[in-house]
Amino acid sequence: MLALLVGTAVMACSGDGFPATAETATSLRTAPGGAPSSAATSVDPAAMLERFAAQAADGPADPPKARYEYIEVRVWESHPAKPSTAPGTGPARHIRYWTTSQGSSRSVIVDEARGCLPEHDETDSDLGPFDGPLSSHPDALRRQILHEPLPPGAVADGFGEIAEFYSQRFAPLATRQGILRMLAQMPGIAVQPDATDPTGRPGFAVTWTYRPPMPFTVAKTLTFAASGQLLSSHSRAHRRADATTAPDPMDEYEIVMVLLTSTYTPTTATPAVTCQ
Repeated sequence: MLALLVGTAVMACSGDGFPATAETATSLRTAPGGAPSSAATSVDPAAMLERFAAQAADGPADPPKARYEYIEVRVWESHPAKPSTAPGTGPARHIRYWTTSQGSSRSVIVDEARGCLPEHDETDSDLGPFDGPLSSHPDALRRQILHEPLPPGAVADGFGEIAEFYSQRFAPLATRQGILRMLAQMPGIAVQPDATDPTGRPGFAVTWTYRPPMPFTVAKTLTFAASGQLLSSHSRAHRRADATTAPDPMDEYEIVMVLLTSTYTPTTATPAVTCQ
């Protein structure tokens, strides 16, 4: 199965299973171009996410099932060792993914900066990390998406794993609601109820800012539609002023993923792969 680069990591954690260095996050509004701007909120984030999960049932009906789940995303990555256009604008890696959820899949990747020819087009029969029936219960989703239990002293990057999950699987309504309730249980989150993704689609954003043991601070934002469907993910790291180690290019990075399509399709030939 294809693993997409959306900013996942494993970090040291405290005894309660969450990062010991987690900070209280400020709420971020995801603006066109992928760059978030501050927008404070005083509403309890857990209660807000519980409300959004309940209201997701009023969103558009899920598409009719077919043999394959089809996911289409664009991913921008930038760091000093690999400069690029501002994440969320300009050429990106355009990724299309078909899966039966039982290990049969096709993935196509086009580097838009190099033209229209795919740099990757292959089929795969290996089971992926998110294959199998999807749960709706937050505790079960923690095991399925975050791959818990993890080794002692480590915890999965929940925001990165959720973005990775949405880049590979179609999530039905009950699973989307469960993911929002799982996020509601995470400490240090903030919610912005009127955010937009880099393409201008409206929704709400959930943000987590933390200080891992490494010399940088990371802010991660997931933007969701009212239906609970993920619209985009945004990961940004910057070197801290109090860092004492030698500078490393990976102390600064930015990754934006925009989910374009999440649906069902009868074959791996549909929809056709075309240039945009």
